[in-house]
Amino acid sequence: MLISTPGGESKQVHKGDSIRSGTVIECGADAGASLKPLPTLHIIVYPDTKVRFDGSDVNGDGGGSVMFTIIAGKALFHIDQPPPANGDSKPAVPVIKVTVVTDEGIIVNNVGGKQEQGDAGKPDDKTSPRQIVAATWTVQHDEGRTIVAVSEGLSNVSIGKGAAAGSGEVGGQVKVPQGSVIWLFNRDGKIAAELVDTNTGKVTNLTGGPSSGNSLVEQSKNQLVNPSSGGSTSTPGSTPNSPGTLPNNPSSNPDLSTPQKPLPVVSADTP
Repeated sequence: MLISTPGGESKQVHKGDSIRSGTVIECGADAGASLKPLPTLHIIVYPDTKVRFDGSDVNGDGGGSVMFTIIAGKALFHIDQPPPANGDSKPAVPVIKVTVVTDEGIIVNNVGGKQEQGDAGKPDDKTSPRQIVAATWTVQHDEGRTIVAVSEGLSNVSIGKGAAAGSGEVGGQVKVPQGSVIWLFNRDGKIAAELVDTNTGKVTNLTGGPSSGNSLVEQSKNQLVNPSSGGSTSTPGSTPNSPGTLPNNPSSNPDLSTPQKPLPVVSADTP
């Protein structure tokens, strides 16, 4: 596995190495990478994937924000529910914001924080930020297509806001709830989008016109990853044109983190 620094230097990396903002990570067919830029945020970079770590801001409570670009391939993002503090039955959930950019759109996930204004009448609404204490989702980008599969939590996707898709026909932000997949297709610079709810089988063409129907539902089910409370994940199988599956043993692959304080360089032995 190679990384390229903003200065243009390329080198092999090893478990426990640190990376800086702007570093490009390129995994070959037989390699993957595990990154831990925040205490409860894990990022798995699949084989045959090229990404850029754009940076992070770390808060003292373990929260913060992370910026990430997928140039080609697939990555998995998982935010653990933090353990209860000081014997409290409810964990103190730090605010975490993860922003992922592809050519077809910008994907934002928020965990923790206060309930959004206007949601006070929906105390049991699992899509409100106050209710989201853990999240698992994948983002896959290949030529002309981005797929966002939300297994746990909620993703907000700004369609057509990516670097190569400024003229997308669909504007604004679309909520992709748990168990749903959004497909973004770049067709000559115009973005078509379909939202699939795998729980109900409903397919919504956000651009207008006919949907892809049942065939897209089955493909979407294969994109979802089964989350677990232990921080590890498993996939039900790879899909056609998938850039690969999760590394069989992620802990044996390079485990990288940002060099920013107060986080130390993360290794597989870090609690």
